[in-house]
Amino acid sequence: MPEPANRPTFLSPDTLRWSALILVTVLITLMFFGMIRSFLISLVMAAIVAELSRPLYRRIRSGLWGRRNLAAAVTVLLVIVLVIIPVVFIASVAAEQAFALSRSIVNIVNTVTENAASVTIPDWVPYQDSLDELGPEIANKIADLVTALARFTVSTLSQLTRGTALFFLDTFIFLYALFFFLQMETPVMKQILRFTGLTPTMQRKIADRAVSVSRATIKGTLVIGVVQGVLGGIGFYLAGIQGPTFWGVVMGILSIIPGIGPSLVLAIGVIYLAAIGHTGAAIGLGLWAGLVVTTIDNILRPILVGRDTQMHDILILVSTFGGLGMFGAVGLILGPVVAGLFVTIWTTLSESMLTPQESEEDRSANT
Repeated sequence: MPEPANRPTFLSPDTLRWSALILVTVLITLMFFGMIRSFLISLVMAAIVAELSRPLYRRIRSGLWGRRNLAAAVTVLLVIVLVIIPVVFIASVAAEQAFALSRSIVNIVNTVTENAASVTIPDWVPYQDSLDELGPEIANKIADLVTALARFTVSTLSQLTRGTALFFLDTFIFLYALFFFLQMETPVMKQILRFTGLTPTMQRKIADRAVSVSRATIKGTLVIGVVQGVLGGIGFYLAGIQGPTFWGVVMGILSIIPGIGPSLVLAIGVIYLAAIGHTGAAIGLGLWAGLVVTTIDNILRPILVGRDTQMHDILILVSTFGGLGMFGAVGLILGPVVAGLFVTIWTTLSESMLTPQESEEDRSANT
């Protein structure tokens, strides 16, 4: 029977069928993500680690005569031994030291205050009376700051070491997903982009650039941060400063701040050692900081980043701290990756809107 001429277009059978299909699709998608939302971070981290470990997996697979399952198992085992176990151990020790440091910080401040009180201020320095009154107050404020930092570190790192069934379940989901993500010939991100409706060329461009930016950001911040944190912690340990593991973690996190990095914590350590009369240790820590810790960045960054495109320092900074606040400890990795995807998508879309002539002019201006 022919369709009535006065029937509205939006009530046609085809429109109703498509509307019902979209509605069901949205409802099922929301239900699915609501069901697995507690495991999303584990799955995302597995996808990121799988992409970063893919070159290693391929080398292992070629050495095992193409056995994919065995190569993936060996890669997962290496990730456990070389990454997960050390991270959990360091996080546990750092959390314990941060807790102990927050309890003993008052004694440290009292020691610094007593030594500072014995220092004679030259007569030509103005406002000497005010400086005498402000000294203890400044020391107390520093104590409050360090205590707050220690407590924040305890609450953040304890997420990695909490002995609950949820932690072990998250770890199992991460390792299980990593095992299968490694064996996928097409990475997870490219499979997701297939549902966006973009052209295959645009999909490949976004996926390749996102991987490049994410890899450069992680290697340029996380790896260098770990190295600087370890070296700074060793310097604090040799100098006899309490809580070297905790301070090493702090220096690793602060290494993302351009121009400051671990130098701020190292400078405080040198000042503290000098204030309590350990002049030799202060000089040694200062030399170690200036010759090794703060210069290793200039050596490692060109080697690790290479030709990969790195994000601007401001984006790295805000995305790392933002990820740390939103996702916890895993935000140190997840935050910069999300920022890398953000930059990649918007850059690719803006380039796709340019004409060939405009694109060439823009490329010439940037070079």
